[in-house]
Amino acid sequence: MTNCLQCGQPLPPSARRHARFCSPAHRSAHHRVPTAVKMPRVRFLRGQGSDKTEQDTYIAIVPDKRFPGMFRLKRTDGTLSDMVNLTRAKDALRRN
Repeated sequence: MTNCLQCGQPLPPSARRHARFCSPAHRSAHHRVPTAVKMPRVRFLRGQGSDKTEQDTYIAIVPDKRFPGMFRLKRTDGTLSDMVNLTRAKDALRRN
């Protein structure tokens, strides 16, 4: 059983199997809320610290082995970042 994304109450048994809201009013209310309030923006290539000295330093862009057209950034310690597209990878490398 799933819950309404607006109020959190269980959906009625008559709801479609892919329904996300218990009523049209709750669907409208959910879509009126700004996206930033519903889901925080994810920062994939941000270091753990808030200042520049604690952020990750990237040294190279590496193609992802499993997904063609996606890339990872290699850090100075040899670990790889999360998977990103080429534009985001170039921007992160340029910020260093």
